[in-house]
Amino acid sequence: MNLLVLPVLIPLLAAPLIMLIGGRWLAWLGALLCASLALAAVLYVFALGDGATALGGWAAPVGIVYALDGANRPILLLIMVAAVLSLLSASPVQMGHLKAPRLASFYALFCLCICGLAGIAATGDAFNVFVFLEISSLATYALVASGPTRQALRAAFHYLMLGTLGGSFVLLGVGFLYMATGSLNMADIALRLPDSPLPQAILVGAAFLVCGFALKSALFPLHQWLPGVYAHSPNAVSSFLAGTGTKVSIYALARFGFTVLGVGWLSAHRIDTLLLILACAGMLFGALAAIQQSRLRLLLAWSSVSQIAYIVLGLSLLSEAGIAAAFLFMVIHALIKGGLFLACGALDDDALDSLRGLGQRDPVTAICLSLGALSLLGVPLTAGFVGKWMLLQAVWAHGAVLALIVFASSSLLAVVYVGRIVLPLWQASETPSAGDSPAPPGVPWNIRVPMLLTAAGSLLFGLWPAPLLELSAPAAQALLAP
Repeated sequence: MNLLVLPVLIPLLAAPLIMLIGGRWLAWLGALLCASLALAAVLYVFALGDGATALGGWAAPVGIVYALDGANRPILLLIMVAAVLSLLSASPVQMGHLKAPRLASFYALFCLCICGLAGIAATGDAFNVFVFLEISSLATYALVASGPTRQALRAAFHYLMLGTLGGSFVLLGVGFLYMATGSLNMADIALRLPDSPLPQAILVGAAFLVCGFALKSALFPLHQWLPGVYAHSPNAVSSFLAGTGTKVSIYALARFGFTVLGVGWLSAHRIDTLLLILACAGMLFGALAAIQQSRLRLLLAWSSVSQIAYIVLGLSLLSEAGIAAAFLFMVIHALIKGGLFLACGALDDDALDSLRGLGQRDPVTAICLSLGALSLLGVPLTAGFVGKWMLLQAVWAHGAVLALIVFASSSLLAVVYVGRIVLPLWQASETPSAGDSPAPPGVPWNIRVPMLLTAAGSLLFGLWPAPLLELSAPAAQALLAP
């Protein structure tokens, strides 16, 4: 199982190589090859089955452990698929505002971001989680700042300030757990916690970890950085972050919560109640904010605040059904929202008013946007419906009446902002001469292909959800395993 390090090692080695090679097209092809090889490595490791390996010949708990189980399988797959599709849409043509040296740096940073996110998912060492979190965060700050407008710099700086605070919280949390147990290996910490002589240190450490990962995952009310980052980053970066960034942080929160602290500890200290309250507030706040937006990317960003809260709602139930529904919703939301941001790359202007008549001008893009938006709403026969239905069943079985009411209210509000996307697409353009004007330039193939793939996935997994269910159910079992 030493091959477990490949999904982390490949992008880590590729980053300096891309900088050495330089150029525009070579750097892009190198980054795309890196992501493809990392995806192949993940699929190959999956075929070998679950397992763990300790690096450097040092056995756990001293050595740093990399592990593969049901919980990180969907996360690793998400990271690599999103990386391939996002990099495919980020050719030098789409990133034309960056000159050659900066463009090579952009692709190298993208590889470092992949490395950091994959490391968070694969490692079984608490301190390593912080290290990889910082690697991915530092790369992300620079990727966001590479946007074409000055607003991207402002968004990057905002994210830098809040992201640094979140990373500091995570480091403090890991430090308090180490003080309480004398170990950094997650499995070993879980074994030592019940007999720790410092229960208050465990409580403080858990509080820091919850705050840190809540900030990194943009859980309400620690979501302030997300709208600007999603709206002003390069389109490929927005797509990648929407599909992976917050999801990996939620996974890390679940891994520490269930594997390290345990369901009994979370319930005894009312962490589940706290997460439930924050999730309910986030579902409503994100939907209400999305309704008020006038630009598509900002609308999608604010709707993500609501959908992140859906995922946390499933985790807050502390049940196998709730965790499985959360992981299922996480995968589906990554597919939908990543696809919608990819479709934004086919638009000259993301103002909602400019969407009017797109179905006549570019029916393929309009269909992809419509499928993604309807799936986001949870219309039957789409993947979004499967995710919401499973989550609704878990909440109903748990008996959380307030959460059910908020869930229904948020879904009704989603009808409004989804309608603001879909309806103008198929309305006639207000410009009478639009039909006589020359046809707009075609959408490049490297944007069209990933956009079509994600739209087809939204429909396919709505009709045939079995592969996603086979990923989510083992995730819950792995996190709840003694």
